[in-house]
Amino acid sequence: MNHLKEAGMTYFQHMRHAMQISILLFIAATCCAIHSLFPFVFKKTASNTIKYLMNNVISRQIQRD
Repeated sequence: MNHLKEAGMTYFQHMRHAMQISILLFIAATCCAIHSLFPFVFKKTASNTIKYLMNNVISRQIQRD
């Protein structure tokens, strides 16, 4: 459980945060797959989601440090 201490979260906070990331990644992957078949839809959805997640994770790391 060192990871939870390092993350500064309880078990349920961590579970919620990880699940939110998982859902967003699933949505991004689905949009990317659809975009591969229909290039005119979801042009920036996957990349914008990845950028959002990257900024979210980095800001959490900065807050911890």
